[in-house]
Amino acid sequence: MIKWITGLPSKLTRVTSGRKLIKEVDGLRFFAIVPVLIQHLTERFERNTSFVKGDVAETIGFLAHRGFIGVYIFFVISGFILSLPFASYFLKGSEKISIRTYFWRRITRLEPPYIIWLTIFFIIFLLTGVRSFQEYLPHYLANLTYTHGLIYHLWSPFNPPTWTLEIEIQFYILAPFLAMLCFKLKNKVLRRALNVLLIVALILIQQHFGLYKNPYNLTILGHLHYFLIGFILSDIYLSDWTEKQANKIYDFAGLASVFGLIYLWSWDYELSNRLYFPICLFIFFVCCFRGVFINSVLRNRWIMAIGGMCYTIYLIHLPFAELFIKISKNLNIGNSYSVNLLFQLLMFLPIVLFLSAIFYITLEKPFMNKDWPGKFKAFLRSALNKKL
Repeated sequence: MIKWITGLPSKLTRVTSGRKLIKEVDGLRFFAIVPVLIQHLTERFERNTSFVKGDVAETIGFLAHRGFIGVYIFFVISGFILSLPFASYFLKGSEKISIRTYFWRRITRLEPPYIIWLTIFFIIFLLTGVRSFQEYLPHYLANLTYTHGLIYHLWSPFNPPTWTLEIEIQFYILAPFLAMLCFKLKNKVLRRALNVLLIVALILIQQHFGLYKNPYNLTILGHLHYFLIGFILSDIYLSDWTEKQANKIYDFAGLASVFGLIYLWSWDYELSNRLYFPICLFIFFVCCFRGVFINSVLRNRWIMAIGGMCYTIYLIHLPFAELFIKISKNLNIGNSYSVNLLFQLLMFLPIVLFLSAIFYITLEKPFMNKDWPGKFKAFLRSALNKKL
């Protein structure tokens, strides 16, 4: 049993498409998904219980509701990862990326788990009888085509977090063309300066036209600048970080950037906060790659394993949180908001991670193998030949 547990991280390690696994990225995914889990469970805890907040609880509640920061970390990661092969081609002369292969890989990697879980939750909601099949079917079809936010200007009724996946898909479509425009510039200073100017321009445009509000907030219009931070990072990663040069000063800067992110994020959307927040995000990412302690934490095999299965966690955690809190809300320890929230989280997080590990291995990891469509076709042919 102990041997099986110690070997679990290797079983959860992601399968890459022939490219080198960047360990820090999976570590960053861990620090993106955990705040989301905490926030969503906290929201359901507050809606389903009547604990009164004291001064300490107000602070704990404030921190627990910073889970949206995890979403922006995911956006930066996507900008970094998706731009990296294009940046490598233009800046390092590596193999040219086929647009057809790029889009086919996105479809075969991401669509199967998404369709499976969306269909499961659609069926569950139908069985609960909250609404009729006719009422839910249009929402299901909009979710399947990543157009729910565009059509309804609302989150999905049976899996609300998919609004961010719709934005990710919109970025996936834009990414190759944005990367070509960005990395064709050979002058490093000019290339990065224009990227920064574009980020600032996007924030100013969003602020002027209110694109940070719904319904625009449910589209790429409200978030493109976060993905472009990833472009700058991939540029620096390939051009400047040729050797490992860790320094403890990055650990302190990274900690300061985390405090900055927590302090700056709010629903008020003040322009100054929206300008400083991306700076803190950028500093945080740089420190994750260049720090000593932070980097060692990110590269921990358990942290990487959990981060690597974040897609499955993201797909299943909220419906499970809804079910979990209905069962656990009457399990109390005294009358303290803080103690009971911590108690709920200590129960919820291990369970959702355990379930996610099972579903990741069975329903996601097989689709990480880029050759699975061909193998599946061969299996079907073999099965048909046997019948004939």
